[in-house]
Amino acid sequence: MRKWSGVTSLAVGIFVLITIEELPIGVLPVMSAELGIPEGVAGLAVTVPGLVAAATSVTTPVLVRGLDRRLVLVLALLCVAASSLLTVLAPGFGVVLVARVLAGVSIGLYWAVLPIVAVGQVDPARHATALTLAFSGTGGALVLGVPLATWIGTHLGWREAFAVVGAAALVMALLVAVLVRPVRAAVPVTPAMMREAARERGVRHAVGLTLLLIVAQFATYSYVSPLLQEAGVPLGRTGLLLLLFGIAGMIGNVAIAPVIRRRGAPTAVLVVAAGLTLSLLAVAVLLRTPVAAVLLLPTWGLFAGAASVTIQSFVDSEAGARVEEGTALDSAAFNVSIALGAALGGILLETAGRTGMLAVSVLLGAAGTALVARYRARPGPRTA
Repeated sequence: MRKWSGVTSLAVGIFVLITIEELPIGVLPVMSAELGIPEGVAGLAVTVPGLVAAATSVTTPVLVRGLDRRLVLVLALLCVAASSLLTVLAPGFGVVLVARVLAGVSIGLYWAVLPIVAVGQVDPARHATALTLAFSGTGGALVLGVPLATWIGTHLGWREAFAVVGAAALVMALLVAVLVRPVRAAVPVTPAMMREAARERGVRHAVGLTLLLIVAQFATYSYVSPLLQEAGVPLGRTGLLLLLFGIAGMIGNVAIAPVIRRRGAPTAVLVVAAGLTLSLLAVAVLLRTPVAAVLLLPTWGLFAGAASVTIQSFVDSEAGARVEEGTALDSAAFNVSIALGAALGGILLETAGRTGMLAVSVLLGAAGTALVARYRARPGPRTA
């Protein structure tokens, strides 16, 4: 029983991490208004932690070496609490960005070791189930965390929203320390091992797919609040629509697990990539009214919610003996993609408008779909 309570605590921990990472998206209008900055500039609150998290992710396996990975997760959650406190006290946007750097460190640490710790809690036959449960926290954050924080931010204040998340991080740091079993690497990871992992065919494709799909997702999702307002959705209803998005994301996270088990991770990734691309195309063409928003956001969320666990399962099955190193590289790509997506979306929104931003998202999604289709069509050795 303890092993599954440990995996559940990991899921709640990533719930907190995803909430703090995406919280600025939900409160972007009120944050930018209070700080006196354009929404495109406020989007740096998403971009900065993504870049820091990427650098942290790719170096984590080498830096922690023989350290208990559970303690790395505890440190990450403590960093979330410190970042939240600094954000609450921030007198201006410059200090907010400093706090978001600290948040980026926590995100990078947690993402880099979460899959390794999750599968380390259970028998090999249960690895897929453990990964699905651990990553369910990402969907849970979209279902409850981000919408709740958005509601707090729009009704009580965006600083209060960060305070709530920081308190939750402190509680989870304690629970992870108590419930999760220690996990150490059998062989300490070296820079040479990281380079070898980068040459694995499966790892290369996973990183490329992540860069394309996640940039496509966040170039648009980072500015979903302004998009919904343009479609006639009142600011007070944004949290409700993000809740629908998150519920669908959680369903997608669970629903893709049978596809992974029965058809394999490459097929599951292809389904998710194609579905995400078509969803973004539908948003670009049809998001014009509140009714359309109610229909489109859950469809979009269904595929977006399945992306992280599906790509991680792809790494787990295709990275050969370099799963931890491959996970770190893909985690770095994931966080770089969030940062690039938010930055690219902000630039396009300011220069090319809604149409240009969505068109680029669709094209990137289509490229990701083509990449994984090519991988499935050309089976071959893992290494170059």
